Amino acid sequence: MSARARLLLLALPVVLGLAIAGLLPGRALAAPKHPGRVVAEKAQCNRCHPITGGLPAFKREMHCVDCHTWILGTKGDAAAIAKQREAFPDWDRYLESIVHFTRLPDLGTLARRVRPGALRAYLDAPYDLRPHLEESMIPVRLSAREKDALVDWLAGLAGPAVATDAPDTHADPAGAGPLTTDRIAAGRETFVQKGCPTCHVFGNVRFQPGFDAAFYKAMGPAAQLAPNLRFARERLPRAVFLRFVQDPRAVDPAVTMPALGVTPAEAERLADFVYGADPELSAPLPAAAPEVPVLSRPVPFDEVYDEVLGKICVHCHMDPAINDGDGGAGNTGGLTYPGKRLALESYAGLARGLRRDGKRVSVTTPGPNGEPPLLLAALLRRHREAARDQRPAFGDHAGLATAAAPDPQAPGMPLGLPALGVAQLSLIKTWLAQGAPGPVE
Repeated sequence: MSARARLLLLALPVVLGLAIAGLLPGRALAAPKHPGRVVAEKAQCNRCHPITGGLPAFKREMHCVDCHTWILGTKGDAAAIAKQREAFPDWDRYLESIVHFTRLPDLGTLARRVRPGALRAYLDAPYDLRPHLEESMIPVRLSAREKDALVDWLAGLAGPAVATDAPDTHADPAGAGPLTTDRIAAGRETFVQKGCPTCHVFGNVRFQPGFDAAFYKAMGPAAQLAPNLRFARERLPRAVFLRFVQDPRAVDPAVTMPALGVTPAEAERLADFVYGADPELSAPLPAAAPEVPVLSRPVPFDEVYDEVLGKICVHCHMDPAINDGDGGAGNTGGLTYPGKRLALESYAGLARGLRRDGKRVSVTTPGPNGEPPLLLAALLRRHREAARDQRPAFGDHAGLATAAAPDPQAPGMPLGLPALGVAQLSLIKTWLAQGAPGPVE
């Protein structure tokens, strides 16, 4: 062996050590990702949610919120619409049909105020936490270990300010003693005085006339992310709640709640009400699908497409050939779903059906034992799920967080959106009963 070769051999351990330490130029070995981050990437959490400090957002065309706000941002701007119409011929249809997924909570700061245990339970069985937000958390296909890792990662993003699962007591730090009806009544009065009912509901408690579902809908983005505060006692430690109502952004800079000038004493009274009052829940509602009549007139495919498929379903069942290879969660896969290879942007895609066990299966013909076509069955399942995750303001009921959760193996459609109305279901059911005819040439 030459002297040069012996020198290189002796130097090899040192070179390797420096490379591992990242002290040599060139590409150093990357630190392993947190398992929870791997899960978040797999679940595509950042396709819908911002995750401050955790993951960058998907590119705009593939990000639910960014894409929708981009499209809606051209409303009223004739020049911008004309420009986008050149690249996207369906731009006018987008403007007309997009109403959801324009604002969702930031997951990167969530654990600063929400208990990790509450986050973990929510992943197992999501429910309607924000009654003014028509969108709902989808059931995810993740194992228990993956959910544990995801929550641990989110807690890590919160840093030292993470909320804890330690139990609360109703005695306040000032030593006022046990929670009493008088303290709860005083808290309710403060709740109204500080304007909390302007955005928030508390179960079915009515605070002032005129504060109904229509009022909150008219509030728009200002109230959209405001949660039903009857869940605060399970989700937020009282100590976090006290800090939060006094200075929301000091606890979580990503929230939209304004500072209302709440004093420490007022914060205590608000906590007394939120953590001790009766939310006046109604009895559990039956999770039954509605009666859907068959219409007495012909229903053409174009009407079905305009009112249902093209307005709602194509968001998850796109044609990858015209969408940069991405067919959405219901076609090529995403959001923890493997994809059914069902494209609904055209009649030809619908007629091909979905792929199951390597075979094509029709979604428009009844099952062998008279079961409804798969398309209709999936739409009806969403109504059964709605008893849990689609509760409007003042439609809260007992057992909401413990009702049967949607099945991630067979979720209802449309995924994460309100169930179709009876009029839309009637169009689908009638069209299917008429043999699912194609578009008229």
